[in-house]
Amino acid sequence: MNGSDENKPKRPNDKPLHKGVPDLRDFMNKPAPGSEKEEVDIQSLMSEIRRVPSSRATAKPQEPRRDAPQQQSVPQKPATQPVQKPAAPHASSAANSEQLRPAAAVMPGSQVRYQKPDVDDEDDEEVMSSQVRRTPVSRERRKQIEARRRRAVIFIVVTFVLILLAVGFGIYYLITNLSSKSSGTGTTATSSTIASSSDTTPVSQESETTTSETTEPEATPTPAVTPFPAGGPSLSGYCVVIDPGHQAVANTDPESMSSSMGGSKDRSSQGYTGVVSGTDESEINLSTALLLKEYLESLGCEVYLTRETNDVDISNKERAEFAVSKNPDLFIRLYCNAANDSKTNGIEVIVPNSGEYASQAVTWGENLGKQIANSTGSAFNGCKASEKYSGLNWANSVPSFMIRMGYLTNSDDEASLMDEEYQFKECQGIAQFIAAMPQR
Repeated sequence: MNGSDENKPKRPNDKPLHKGVPDLRDFMNKPAPGSEKEEVDIQSLMSEIRRVPSSRATAKPQEPRRDAPQQQSVPQKPATQPVQKPAAPHASSAANSEQLRPAAAVMPGSQVRYQKPDVDDEDDEEVMSSQVRRTPVSRERRKQIEARRRRAVIFIVVTFVLILLAVGFGIYYLITNLSSKSSGTGTTATSSTIASSSDTTPVSQESETTTSETTEPEATPTPAVTPFPAGGPSLSGYCVVIDPGHQAVANTDPESMSSSMGGSKDRSSQGYTGVVSGTDESEINLSTALLLKEYLESLGCEVYLTRETNDVDISNKERAEFAVSKNPDLFIRLYCNAANDSKTNGIEVIVPNSGEYASQAVTWGENLGKQIANSTGSAFNGCKASEKYSGLNWANSVPSFMIRMGYLTNSDDEASLMDEEYQFKECQGIAQFIAAMPQR
């Protein structure tokens, strides 16, 4: 190798060229070993050599000799350091280098000791402490959830019980209400009824102002011919005019009360409505009048009706004038009644307080009411004279009577007034009264 052209110097003073690591002998053969510059270069070179990583992390580098050529020595393992098992071939180089990495640059002559980092222990402590901290929070959370569940269950149970109670009370109310309406109490004592009715002011009048809303009137069917029982009084030679009160559509135009007094009233009103069935009073009055006409005619009486249907417009004055024109023995007006108290029931008779028969009208009215009460079993609330009814005032020249057959505000009276059998009993009582009246 020394004879090759590559290593020969080109000039006499030139040194042979070496490839690779520089020869330390060049530095050792310097003429001025005491120079400060060369000492610095040697020290830096030695420090660079020490920084070269060795094959074993625990190797103790030998201190180079200054008087001998610098050679790279093989590090020897200290006797006190335990032999470390090399890493498995399949283990990653990063893990091995992480485990064998020294803490810092080691000065010559010092031993490199491997210290296990305590990061894992700290992480384990943090994980354990977090688990310990989460444990009471989770238990408290479970307690809150259980408490909410208990409250929700209690609320649902209480709500269900309240709903059952409400439904039960509703069913009980319906049953008791329907049973009280359906079960008729029959007739009531006349003494208690008269006492209670004397303190009750009837709210119904002959001309009642009704709502402006009108409905299409329905034609009242004419009842079929009824085979009346034999044995009724003979009414041959009597003439009677019957006025079924009210009409399907009210007429609120005013008309005078009478020929001798001032004031005015509506021409005609629609009347009252049944509290249970909702039937108009005009229909009940007409059905009873048609049955009464048929029965009286079967007894030989001459009968006239002011109307035979609900679809009419006849004022109270016109009805009275029609009755006077027939010169009857009696003028009978059929009406129903109403009161603020739903318990008020029974029959009532009203007569005019003026005219030719004013002195006898109340006595006759008492007899009429008693005859109907005896025939039907209903209570009789008495007879009174009044000047408030234009249909009676304009007919005071003939015996005129307004019969209030019962209260539509009382469920029992309403049911009776719509019953044909009860209506026939009323007709029998009226026929008995007519037979006792003198003919004109």
